[in-house]
Amino acid sequence: MTINRIHARHISAAVVPAASGFTGRMDAQALNMDGQSGVFLQPLAEDVPSPQNKFDRPWRIQGQAIQAASICQSPSLSSRVACTIALCLALAGIIADPTTCHAQSPSERTPATSENAMKPDGHPAQDQIANPTHDNGPTEEKTACSRTTEADSWGPVATKKASVANLAPALLPFFNNGPVFGLPGTEVGDFRDRTQLSGDWCGIRTDLARHGFFFDLYSTSAYQSVASGGLKTGNTSIQDTQLSINVDTGRAGLWSGGVLHITLESRYGSSSPQDTFTVGSTAPQYTGLTIPGPFFVHNVLPTEYFLFQSLTPKFAVILGKVDVLTHADQTLFGNSYRYDFANLNFNKNPMALNFYNTTSLAALGVWTPLKWLTASGGVYDPNSQANNLAKNAFDRVNLYGIVMFSYKIGNLPGQSWGQANWTNKPKIDLTSPFGQLSPSGVPQAVGVLLGTPSAQALPINYKGESWVTIGNFSQYLFVKDHPGAVAGKLGSGQPLRGIGLIGRIGYAPEGTNPITRDASVALFANGLSDHRRNDSFGLGIYHNGISQLLKNDIARLTGDTSTLKNEEGLEAFYSVAITPAMRLIPSYQHIWNPMTAEVAKNERAANVFLLRLSLTF
Repeated sequence: MTINRIHARHISAAVVPAASGFTGRMDAQALNMDGQSGVFLQPLAEDVPSPQNKFDRPWRIQGQAIQAASICQSPSLSSRVACTIALCLALAGIIADPTTCHAQSPSERTPATSENAMKPDGHPAQDQIANPTHDNGPTEEKTACSRTTEADSWGPVATKKASVANLAPALLPFFNNGPVFGLPGTEVGDFRDRTQLSGDWCGIRTDLARHGFFFDLYSTSAYQSVASGGLKTGNTSIQDTQLSINVDTGRAGLWSGGVLHITLESRYGSSSPQDTFTVGSTAPQYTGLTIPGPFFVHNVLPTEYFLFQSLTPKFAVILGKVDVLTHADQTLFGNSYRYDFANLNFNKNPMALNFYNTTSLAALGVWTPLKWLTASGGVYDPNSQANNLAKNAFDRVNLYGIVMFSYKIGNLPGQSWGQANWTNKPKIDLTSPFGQLSPSGVPQAVGVLLGTPSAQALPINYKGESWVTIGNFSQYLFVKDHPGAVAGKLGSGQPLRGIGLIGRIGYAPEGTNPITRDASVALFANGLSDHRRNDSFGLGIYHNGISQLLKNDIARLTGDTSTLKNEEGLEAFYSVAITPAMRLIPSYQHIWNPMTAEVAKNERAANVFLLRLSLTF
């Protein structure tokens, strides 16, 4: 197997992060402003126009204080979780304190002059975006902060070199798998309206973004309870943190059409996989357990460092280490574990578990010949991990290809991906997985088939290559946003308000893949109430068809005392937006026939409750 796993295959890496997907948390897919998949950087010019129109909506200026609860000294797990939430709320109260420093919008500042400031180009979507001009010089020193009094669209800024943040702003939320400060949709006024808890740091953060430097911090605290079934019942806590830095080389005045991206990630909380991967399903019940790797607990590791570079208006490359888990197999909405579904089956196709680790060295090309069509392909290293640089790099390969279509049905946005992957990294031959086994080796062999590393050498038979093909679709059924705002929101990576349907499907040969057929479908809704514009909820079901050869192997090795059945699951969640940057997300999952628990304990179901607190700083 490509990755070591506890009880099952717990890492989902999708089969390619086609950079034109542009979603992340944001419901964006388009690069251009008309909502199509579009040209990356068109025109690729040395001077980029900067529209000047502004929205008229004023900021709502109100004070709000959040008082933290007293910290309980009890050593119990529930008390520790309560303490974590209390501390987060206390931090939010400090950030919200109006006596410290008030956010300042770019519209309040006197912009630096630019010799290349240009008039608006008349593009109807871009004309809606405010765009004060500036040059690419050093960040100006600010001596005072004042409260924001006018909204700003955080649109393009005039640069001497072509800027990805100007021409394809949805790329940065796609890379981060979350909202990015300084792009359209950013709010820096009253605490209750901010999209980032820490605001704009008295204008410093805004100036950095306007000069091409984007800093974003995300925190997700999860409390997990396996109420019944699975491998083990009980409670546990998980803390995932991500710091992402993007440098837009055009805005920074370095060169045209580039983005340097770095992400550091960590997972703290319960340190033992036996206390976290407790459902025993084919894929993790909580996607956060795979970050920065399933066994990398209490570590801060670099999961991404790559260069995105547009070479022509229709062709770009990505070189470096990428987080396959967050970038690949994206849908238009509802695919971030921080804000949406927790179960990995609803965030990625589980068949990728047999091919990829969480992160991978990669060389990719992305071609956009038409506004509605994007093709991508490249080579991935199947040996990469977050804690190594190039160990055994590319001694075997994953070759991947994708075609992505963007379209509208009845004026409602949609997209679909078709993907295929081939690898020459050996996989266990499920037709005849082992040679002659000793009696003591039989339990070990069963564990190996379920993904558990063996404590002793076993005579394992391999096949030299394997492949998988998968697809997904996402289609809005109803959009509440004004029609004139939809294209701009899609093009800049902002979530649409509405209802949509997402689905995935896949097939792989049963001789080398534990899951040979899979399908999932989910209903997702966001911002349906005018009084709860940032709340969202979802309901999804999945089916994982287990290889018949694997079923036969398990039955033979256990003397027919253990049997495997196909696995199904259901998840429902509701995301309560305390503020746009602070979300409390309760969810429930029921899983039928969790694969490992089914064999190890004859458990035919599991009930899982999860409570997440997601903060964006």
